[in-house]
Amino acid sequence: MAKKIPELWFQSEETRKPGLLTAAHWDDGSLGEHRKKYGEEDSAKLLLLCQQYGIQSSPIMFYELALALAREIYPEPKKRGAKSKWTALNKGALVVEVERLMRPNDPAHGVEWACKQLSKREPWASFLEAKESGTLGPNLAESLRQVYFGFRGDKWANVSRDAFKMYEHDGGIEQWEDCVIDFVRNPHPK
Repeated sequence: MAKKIPELWFQSEETRKPGLLTAAHWDDGSLGEHRKKYGEEDSAKLLLLCQQYGIQSSPIMFYELALALAREIYPEPKKRGAKSKWTALNKGALVVEVERLMRPNDPAHGVEWACKQLSKREPWASFLEAKESGTLGPNLAESLRQVYFGFRGDKWANVSRDAFKMYEHDGGIEQWEDCVIDFVRNPHPK
């Protein structure tokens, strides 16, 4: 919520409406002057609010102010529940790591075998807790396998493959492995 401006307040419509008897006394035209004074006060206060919200002077500045206030009063509902441990970064790292372990043209050393190997290694072993294995599959390796097959065709999997190739080309496999550890241990960096 934006910081309030001291002594900035808006009078209610009821307070401003003159009573019937008062209105009868303003037949001399002073009622119009009274309304003009209120209008000028409101405009000055709205300009202060625009300044407070960093809204530049423009033809739609009061519309932008209305949106800023509406977003503050009625914010987007927050998603319920815990964040998923799986992000594009650690899924991409998983795809690369599975494909690094696989041996082409050797059915005994395919995706399933690679996932079994990874499930026994850190950081993957501690990333996959026992409760996760119950939700994704019968064991940790199966959980990895399901995530791999669900993500391997994603565009971010291709980005991860390209990133690995860059590290490999530059002789930075150790740096890549440090990144994998970071992606797995910190799935939601601040």
